[in-house]
Amino acid sequence: MVGENFVSLIGKIERPSFKTVGQNNSSLFKANLAIPTQNDNNFQYIKIVAWGVLADGLKDLSSGTFVKIHGHIEENSYNGKCRHCGGFDKKYWTNVVVDNFMKMEE
Repeated sequence: MVGENFVSLIGKIERPSFKTVGQNNSSLFKANLAIPTQNDNNFQYIKIVAWGVLADGLKDLSSGTFVKIHGHIEENSYNGKCRHCGGFDKKYWTNVVVDNFMKMEE
């Protein structure tokens, strides 16, 4: 059996951040994508991340801009420290990595 990892989302960019990282000064864009729920006053927030040319394109969009994102899900982890006991604690987070995007007309 073969699986697929493909995500398509439409929402507005919230809390965007842009920086260059690493020895090659790679462009990195991070934001939350606020996706309206059926109750128009509520949103689901999904963490998105983009690299390189896609990051350079997204950095020019202001907060609140609606975009359509095509991407894939990535789970990451690191070995952290438990704030309660001070012992080992594995931390996990999930992002949608942007493979392509399109600004939506309002």
